[in-house]
Amino acid sequence: MVNYMIAVDDSSNTEESIKEIVNHLFKKEEDTLYLISVAEDPITFPSSAMSAVIVAETLKAIERKHKTILVNRAKFAKNLGVQNVKALLGHGNHVGEAVIKAANEKSIHYLVVGRRGMGPIKRIFIGSTSRYILEHAECNVICVKGSVEENVQSPTISEESKAHEEVDSYNDFEHLHLHV
Repeated sequence: MVNYMIAVDDSSNTEESIKEIVNHLFKKEEDTLYLISVAEDPITFPSSAMSAVIVAETLKAIERKHKTILVNRAKFAKNLGVQNVKALLGHGNHVGEAVIKAANEKSIHYLVVGRRGMGPIKRIFIGSTSRYILEHAECNVICVKGSVEENVQSPTISEESKAHEEVDSYNDFEHLHLHV
């Protein structure tokens, strides 16, 4: 049995990464596919005028967004025939470090990341999570090169409320606190 972990987000590159692994490497009956989405904590300052209520609501909205991503990606993987899918919801300040920590905790054999094809200038300012993971992971890393970053269409209000109801009823998440 081999453990794969794919860092997922709401881009189409994530679907390409899932398809690539499932179609070429994955043994659908034996292997386990971990999907991880890391909710970055909002930046707060000790002397911030933000109330605890605003921070709590922001955290809830961020978590719901990442749960929605995980539910959608888990469904996508199951539609491709994957039987063992596990959703991991991480929280942390640095996505790359959080993904590596989760991979170590789950004894992952292959960590899969997508590469969006950002230009060198944009990568300097935004950073590159896939590059960080490639350089720091203890396990093997598979980088699936996707298309150049594209705009993702936002769901309509009715689609969003339906997704929230589904996410609220989906309890098969493992919460990881990956602060480093």
